[in-house]
Amino acid sequence: MNIAKLKPIVPGEFIGEIVKVERLSFYGEVDAKQGKLYDGRSIKGKVLVIMRSRGSTVGSYIIYGLKYYGNQPLGIVMVKSEPIVIVGSIISGIPLFEGLPVDLFNKLRDGCVLSVDKAGNLRILEC
Repeated sequence: MNIAKLKPIVPGEFIGEIVKVERLSFYGEVDAKQGKLYDGRSIKGKVLVIMRSRGSTVGSYIIYGLKYYGNQPLGIVMVKSEPIVIVGSIISGIPLFEGLPVDLFNKLRDGCVLSVDKAGNLRILEC
């Protein structure tokens, strides 16, 4: 059953466990060499679900660094994307989707498993 219809920004598809972040600055809060967030949670091979991002244009290069070091997330799902994340996702080839409803974001938690297809159909498989 489709839970939400997302807008593909950088098309792709993935199935994976999520790491949820309310607000994220890729510059200073993501370690590209380790594939970890500032709080120690790994995003390597996970689906990064973000309410909103903030921060410096260097964030695009941090996202690229995740890919360069082989520590990238499977994909990124956001309530609303912004240019820093869009550029970083484009140059890294990391799928990016926006339009996650806020009420659904609030229900998700780390460890939930979701799938997103190329058309942006999001399904929660486990939570």
